[in-house]
Amino acid sequence: MKSSQRRGAFTLVELLVVIAIIGVLIALLLPAVQQAREAARRMQCSNQLKQLGLAIHNYHDTYTKMVYAAEPQSSPGSRRRAASWIVRVLPFIEQSAVYDQYVFSGDSSMQEGPNPNATLINNLVISGLNCPSSPLPTQMTHGTNADGNITVQVGNYVGVNGSHFTGGTTSDVSSSPRCSLYYGETVPNGAIAYINVGGDGEEVGCTERIANISFSAMTDGTSNTMMIGEQSDYQFDPTGAKTDLRSSNYLGGVWSNGSGSTYWTQNITTLRHGINTYGGDGNTAPYQHNVSFTSAHPGGMLGSMVDGSVRFVPENIDFAILTGLCDRQDGNVLQSF
Repeated sequence: MKSSQRRGAFTLVELLVVIAIIGVLIALLLPAVQQAREAARRMQCSNQLKQLGLAIHNYHDTYTKMVYAAEPQSSPGSRRRAASWIVRVLPFIEQSAVYDQYVFSGDSSMQEGPNPNATLINNLVISGLNCPSSPLPTQMTHGTNADGNITVQVGNYVGVNGSHFTGGTTSDVSSSPRCSLYYGETVPNGAIAYINVGGDGEEVGCTERIANISFSAMTDGTSNTMMIGEQSDYQFDPTGAKTDLRSSNYLGGVWSNGSGSTYWTQNITTLRHGINTYGGDGNTAPYQHNVSFTSAHPGGMLGSMVDGSVRFVPENIDFAILTGLCDRQDGNVLQSF
């Protein structure tokens, strides 16, 4: 006679213990996975900044000067608002097909005049201009004066026009020439400065003409001067509301330099406030002159130096060191960070 065998089964307690163990393992694993993903995204962001830095080096080799941030808009009526510095380095980031079709005329903001590049830039996205960690949208749609609605790219990398304060200080207002008529102050003592050729009556807030600069103008040293920083995360205004104040988050997106320097600027910033801080003057709208650096990377942002290196800049960096990084000619010794 065969003996009957009963198949064992988990008791409820055993099942709950197994589920609890699995839950603990998942809880331990998820942060590690997220950290690994962020490390990969940060590496990709660093590589993109590296490529932009090398592009500016190639631009300098070709034209014997730094790429410039902005130029004055033309006299009222035609409203020629020029292309951004990003457009000018396109051939050096493997975007010659776009650059060769780009027409350097018209209103790049498309606010008051037509833009001959409207069809070319509509819905065009260059992936190397957006940080993979950024939660911000990569495009925006806005109306134009003559080209209907257009969808333009909004990027995460901003040129360093200069520092409102003398480098190495926290409150000594720079004596460098400045434009300060509206929306904060642009101070072209940085690596990617605007040019002010004058003569059309538009740059009324600029006291002096500013010429193109080269590597020789980086008297503090190319390894001590930052030329590109990040604007890759939201800012929080005094009410706690998050807002997208990227310098490219305005009419024309990454393609526009705004009005040049006096009225509003795009895709550049003059340092006046700390990293990931809302600040105040010149930092309440994307087109203002002193929009803060922001970063979605934990603890700080990545910055491209004039020597071509990419460095991590902590968000709690001594502000005097940050002003030193953004001022190419302050003459002060840059402390380690």
